[in-house]
Amino acid sequence: MLKRIKDFMSTPVFQVEANTSLQEVCKLMLERGVGSVVVTEQGVPKGIFTDRDAIKAIAAGLSSSDEVRLAATMGNLIIIDEDTDVFEALKIMAANKIRHLPVKNKNGNIIGMFSITDVHKVYS
Repeated sequence: MLKRIKDFMSTPVFQVEANTSLQEVCKLMLERGVGSVVVTEQGVPKGIFTDRDAIKAIAAGLSSSDEVRLAATMGNLIIIDEDTDVFEALKIMAANKIRHLPVKNKNGNIIGMFSITDVHKVYS
């Protein structure tokens, strides 16, 4: 039986503009209890910033006032369709060594986030 991503993804998805400060993004993630946000440029999804990126930013000596674009993975954002099978999504994640996948609907709008922590929902 096909298990679709839309049945297991987390919502809502938080998005920030690329010029948002690292401090603001980290504060948002902490307040919302999320491990990632989609980074946009003029409202268009261009990247993702994760809790791991925050650690890497500190280790690299970035300032809390630096823009999130400096620490985010920009330019090769992988977005999956809401009807994608969970097993296929997991293969994409493993092949790309990523833990978060933004999910889009048929209109191309990001409607959820499927992360490695959502996998437990599939098997419970």
